[in-house]
Amino acid sequence: MNVRAFVIATCVGAAFFAAGYAWNFQPDAINANEIWSMLESEHGKARAAVSRVLIAPNSAHFNGLRTVEADQARYVCGSVKAMDKERQYVETAFVYTVAIDFARIDDDGRITSQRSAYRPCPTAADDKIADQKTLISPGALLMIKTVEKIIPKSGGGTMEQQLGQLAGQTAAVAPGSAAAPRSAGSLASAGAGWTPAAQHSRSGAEASQGDELTWRVDQPPATWPTFPPGHALAKSTQMRTSAEALAFARDIEARWEEAKSSGVPTKRPSPEEIKEACRALLAIDPTDKEYPRAWAAFVRLRKIDRDAAA
Repeated sequence: MNVRAFVIATCVGAAFFAAGYAWNFQPDAINANEIWSMLESEHGKARAAVSRVLIAPNSAHFNGLRTVEADQARYVCGSVKAMDKERQYVETAFVYTVAIDFARIDDDGRITSQRSAYRPCPTAADDKIADQKTLISPGALLMIKTVEKIIPKSGGGTMEQQLGQLAGQTAAVAPGSAAAPRSAGSLASAGAGWTPAAQHSRSGAEASQGDELTWRVDQPPATWPTFPPGHALAKSTQMRTSAEALAFARDIEARWEEAKSSGVPTKRPSPEEIKEACRALLAIDPTDKEYPRAWAAFVRLRKIDRDAAA
């Protein structure tokens, strides 16, 4: 055994170990965070979606991937470092929408083969609540809690609808009132010009395909309209949760508005994408609490579909 070589190798190894321990040195090839991220399914889908649009996908290095839940949808946010056309590395942020398997990259077309409008990573629901608590005064917070106790939780609907219900209840118990109590639905209809979703459910109103031009986003019927066999909206669709279907619809609307504002027709969603978003909304059960929002999005998407055809 060569004792001298053994002693030299031991000293060199000890020196490297001490340096790594002192300065926490870690080579890029052994990035624990990146390896852990690759094991998460949503992070893997995000990497694949980003790589599909990169000019040099094999050069991609991902960092800081995290899953965010906001507006009842899931996103994967992070950054990617990849080569551009001049073989120079560029690092930029991206946001991947899980529901529609689509990534938006903030690179202005430098490292991607196709550009897409970038929107920053949404704020998680917990962070939004924390921010709101810091902005709301204690007196206002107490009033909100009092309103929440008075309004029945089963009523659902938007804040305007809930306030309409509260106004109806207040009028019914007002002291010295000789008139018969008025319902929340009748009070809201006479004042603001809208009808709560719960009232429509009780009335059993149904939407007819022939009355499509008269549909209103704030008046959801008891059931979805039916379409004849062979109609584009009567086809089967991919199974999605209510949150995923709503996120899909929001993305289509955002892309349509972006195309209108920028004047670039190529940014428009395709007719098939619009119809697929409509089919995703139609799969939401009318008894679901998200049904009023789904109906409003469905009416807007049908108008977009008509405008696109025109």
